[in-house]
Amino acid sequence: MGGPKLLVFDVNETLLSLDPIRENLEATFGADPPIGEWFARLLHGSLLANDLDQYRSFSDIAAESLINVAARRGLLLRAEDAIAAIAPMKELPAHPDVLPAFERLHAAGFAMATLTNGSSEVAAAQIKNAGLDPFVQRTISVDEVKRFKPDEATYNHAAEVMDVNLSDLVMVASHDWDCAGAMAAGAQAVFVKRPGAIWGLPVEPPDKQVPDLLQMASALGA
Repeated sequence: MGGPKLLVFDVNETLLSLDPIRENLEATFGADPPIGEWFARLLHGSLLANDLDQYRSFSDIAAESLINVAARRGLLLRAEDAIAAIAPMKELPAHPDVLPAFERLHAAGFAMATLTNGSSEVAAAQIKNAGLDPFVQRTISVDEVKRFKPDEATYNHAAEVMDVNLSDLVMVASHDWDCAGAMAAGAQAVFVKRPGAIWGLPVEPPDKQVPDLLQMASALGA
């Protein structure tokens, strides 16, 4: 990986923990709620929106996906209850390694931005509430192009608004599909191997794979 001019971070799961939502889902599903299945259905819904060219809010798709997962288990989940269950999305806590890693990367002079499938409003609230806004130069939402990651338009847009060549952008994510999408578009990538995150795609993973962002900061000399 060449020397990066811009580090662009995925937000949900990569920077922020979904634990508060997991706790909410326990009220509906009991212990060990199907948060992984819900997130997979959410990704499926966003990809379908891309394919059909029918963009709508990530939050709307998230609620629809939760209702679907409940129905598959014979549970009737009202729309208002699904919306309430995912309401903590705006206030998710950062993983323990994130803030110290951002401090080191910022001190070392790295330009940093975020790129998320979440709405502009939710994304801005997430970064502020997690205390990361002093380090993030731009919070970029797919709202701005009305296409969800891993569509190449999202990565091209991030490079454009941050005024760098796409080849100088490094997408940092704990999702294999996000890294793969960035690399297919012409960007670089770092795969963050959070607990439970595995590379499961039939394409080569990026050269840089790290267990957390502190390890990545060290690898980048920060």
